[in-house]
Amino acid sequence: MAALATAFLFPVQAFAYSNPFHLTDSWRWNNNDFYGEGDPYILKFNGTYYLYVSTVDHQSGIKVWSSPDLVNWAYRGLCATDPITKAAYAPEVFYHVDGNFYMYTSPGGGGHYVLKSDSPLGPFVPVTGNVGMGIDGSVFVDDNGQWTFYATGSNQIMAWPMNSPTSFGSAVSTGLSMNGWTEGPTVLKRNNKYFMTYTGNHVWSTAYRVDYAVSNNATHAFAPASGQNPVLLETEGHHVGLGHNSLVRGPDLDSDYMVYHSHAHEGNSVYPGRRMNLDRIVWNGDRMLVLGPTSSEQTNPELPLFADRFNRTTIGNQWINVGGGTWGIYNQELMWQDTIGNASWYRQVTANATEADYTAEFHTKQMKQDSGNTPVYGVVFSYQDESNYGTAVLNRSLNRLETDFVIGGVSQGWEYASLPSGFNYTKWHQIRVEKKDSSFSIFVDGMKKQTRNITGLAGGKIGYATSNVHADFGYVAFSNKVGGSSAWNTYKPVDGTIEAVHYMQGGEGTAYHDLSQGNTGGAYRNEHVDIRSSASEGKYVIGWNQPGEWLKYRVNVAETGYYDLSLRAATTFPNAQFRLWNGAEDLTGPVPVPSTGDWENWRLTSGKRIYLTAGHHELRLETVSGEYDLSSLTFSRADAVTSINDDFNDGNDNGWTRYEGDWSVVNGEYAGTGAGSFGKTVIGSSLWSDYSVEADIRRLTSTGDAGIVVRVNNPASGKAFVNNPDYLQGYYAHITAQGVHLGKMNYGYQALDFAAMSLPADSWHHLKVVTSGTHIKIYVNHGVSPVIDYTDTSMNPFTHGKVGLRVMNSNARFDNVKVNP
Repeated sequence: MAALATAFLFPVQAFAYSNPFHLTDSWRWNNNDFYGEGDPYILKFNGTYYLYVSTVDHQSGIKVWSSPDLVNWAYRGLCATDPITKAAYAPEVFYHVDGNFYMYTSPGGGGHYVLKSDSPLGPFVPVTGNVGMGIDGSVFVDDNGQWTFYATGSNQIMAWPMNSPTSFGSAVSTGLSMNGWTEGPTVLKRNNKYFMTYTGNHVWSTAYRVDYAVSNNATHAFAPASGQNPVLLETEGHHVGLGHNSLVRGPDLDSDYMVYHSHAHEGNSVYPGRRMNLDRIVWNGDRMLVLGPTSSEQTNPELPLFADRFNRTTIGNQWINVGGGTWGIYNQELMWQDTIGNASWYRQVTANATEADYTAEFHTKQMKQDSGNTPVYGVVFSYQDESNYGTAVLNRSLNRLETDFVIGGVSQGWEYASLPSGFNYTKWHQIRVEKKDSSFSIFVDGMKKQTRNITGLAGGKIGYATSNVHADFGYVAFSNKVGGSSAWNTYKPVDGTIEAVHYMQGGEGTAYHDLSQGNTGGAYRNEHVDIRSSASEGKYVIGWNQPGEWLKYRVNVAETGYYDLSLRAATTFPNAQFRLWNGAEDLTGPVPVPSTGDWENWRLTSGKRIYLTAGHHELRLETVSGEYDLSSLTFSRADAVTSINDDFNDGNDNGWTRYEGDWSVVNGEYAGTGAGSFGKTVIGSSLWSDYSVEADIRRLTSTGDAGIVVRVNNPASGKAFVNNPDYLQGYYAHITAQGVHLGKMNYGYQALDFAAMSLPADSWHHLKVVTSGTHIKIYVNHGVSPVIDYTDTSMNPFTHGKVGLRVMNSNARFDNVKVNP
C-alpha cells in the first residue's frame, strides 16, 4: 500500500535544489581534469527525463542520465559508441511519429551526423554521413508534423525545413545574430507564435549569454525580444559563462524550464569545465521571463497532483473499471486491455478527479486491432459519469485523431484531425489535454491537433479507453494548472522582477482583496482582480487598483539583507501610494507612485529600501491611496554607496578592474589607451544604487570619445575570443569634440541624448553624472545646471551598478575621480 500511495498522489514539494548540478560520472580529460556537462539537452519521454551532453574532445561515446523529476539524476551509461561520436558536440534527441529517436550532433564542430535508436537510452547508430550545417543542431516539430532543423551559419542562426528526420531542404536565414559567434538555437511554439532562444559569443567567455526572439513563422522573420535581452547573463562571481540552453516542460505538466551550462573551475585545465543548471521560465502574454540565473536554493520543480507509472503488479483501487474489458499490469511498467471483437467501450478511470481547469498527459500504443467494427484506443477526461465526459482516440485505419464530448448523455459530435504519414500506432505516443474555461486543446506527440469549445463540462476523472483494440497504456498524470498558471504560486527569486499578474492563488481574502465584482478588464485570470492587456507594455497588467485592495506574492529571498523595491506603474492620480507587508510587518510605510500622465505611460518608481530575511515569504502589496495600474515589482539587492576619491597620486589604480585597452597610472593621471579600439575599467559594487560620479577628462586624440560609465552590471572583456566594445550593462556619459552624449549599453549600444557644445581635444573637461532611480543628470565643467536631464522609461532601466571609465577609438587621461552617495 505504501508503494501504491507513492504512485498516485504527490505531496507538496518541500525540498530544494541549487545550481549548478553535480552529476555522477561526469566527462573528464585523460589527466582527470573536469570537463563536465556542456550544452545540456533534456528530452522528456513517457514521464521520464533524459539528459544528453557534449563529449570531451579526445573521447568517443555519448553519455545519458535519466530522472523522474528533473532533480534526481541517475547515470545510464553510453547511449552511443560509434567512432564518429568522438568529441560529439551538443547531442539532441527527438522522437518521431515512426516510433524512433533521432539524435543530431556535430562531432568536433565539423558538421552534423544523424543517429537513430528505438530507445532514448540507445544504442544510437549513425544513419547518415556528415550532412554539414555548422554546429549545435536542434529540431522543432510544428503542429502539422513539419520538422525544421536549426543550426549555426556564418555568425547567425539558419533554418532548414526537413522532408524526413534525415533529409534537409534549403537553408533559410532566421535573421538572428548576436553581433558575433551565435549558436545553440532551440524553438518552442506557444499561442501560435514561435519562440527561439539562442546563445552568443565564445563558450569560454564569461559573457556567454542567452537571448530570445519571436516570429509568426517557424523559419524566418524572428525579431529579438525588445527590451528583454539578454534573458540569461552573469559575468562576475562563481556563476558565469551561462548559455547553450534547451527548454523542457516540468513534471507538473505546465511549468517550463531553461536548462543551460555554467563554467566550473576544477582541476588544472586551461579552460574551465561546465556544469548543468536549471531555472524556471514564466510567461505573461507573449513575454518569456527567466526567473534567474540563480545559484541559491530553489524549490524543486513541482510534481503533478496525480501520476501513475504502473510500477506494481496489480491495478489497485486508485482506478475504477467502467464497462468491463480485461485489464492488467505488465512487467510493473504499463497497464493493458486486450478484449477485442466487439464495438463495446472499455474504460478505466482514476478515482481522483481534476478541478475545472487542468492539464492531463497520457501515453498509449496499440498491440492488436480487430478487423471488424471501428477499432480505436485512447483517453478519457473530464469524466463525471457515463453521461458526461470527453474522449480522444487514435484511429489506425484512418490515420487520425478523433474526439467526442458527451454532455447529459448527448454526443456533441465527433471531430477529426489527420496525423502525419508514417505514424506508427504500435509505438508509444503522447496525448495531452489542456482545459481552460470551456476550451479543450488536444495534442498528439506535442502537436496541437484540435481545440474545441465545449460548454457544460467541467473537470473530472481521467483515464484510458479502448474499442475493439488491444492497447498498452503508460505514464499518466494530471495537474490543476494550465497555460502557465503554475507561475502564480511558484516562489519567485529575490532579487528579481515579479509580474504583477503572477499574484498567488487562493481567492478573495487569501491571495487578494478586491473591491469590485468580477475582472473589470476581463483578461488573463478568472477572478475578481482587474486585469487588462497593455499595448505599450506588450503583456497583461493589473488595473484599477483602489485604496484598501491588496495582492499577495510568493518570493524566495536568496540572502538576508537590504533590497530596493520598485514598482513599474502608470497613473494619472497625483496622490497614489502603495505599502508592502510581510505578514503583520509593515516593510515600507506609504510609498508614493508619481503621476505618469497617462494610463499607458509606464514608469519605475524610485526604489524603497526594505530589509528581508532569506527564505520563503508571502508579501502583501496594498494600495493606500489614489489609483494606479501595476505592471511589475522589482527587488534589487542593495548596499550603501562608499565614497571614492582617487587622484592617482599614489601611482596605482588599486581597486579598479581593467577589462580592455591599456590602462596605467602616468604622472598622477589614469591613462586609457583605446585609439582604434576600446577599453574600460570599473570600480565599486553592483549593489550601489543612487550616487554621483565625476572626473576630469582629457582626450588626447581628435577622434573617438571618453567618459564615465554608471550603473555598470555584468562587465566582461570584449576582447576575450571576440572583438566587441559593448560588453557591459549600464549607461555611458561621454564627451566628443561636438559635445556630451548619453548612451545605454546592454551588450549593444543605444544613443539616448546629446548636448551640443565645443569640447576640444587635449583640454581638460570636468564631467559629472548624478543618478537617482531612473533619472540621470549630466553636468559639464562644474556647471550648476545639467546639460542632459534624462529619465529612462524603457522596460529595462538599470537602477544599480558599479561606476567606471571608458575610452572608445581614443586615448585619454582621467583624474580626480570622485564617487559620493
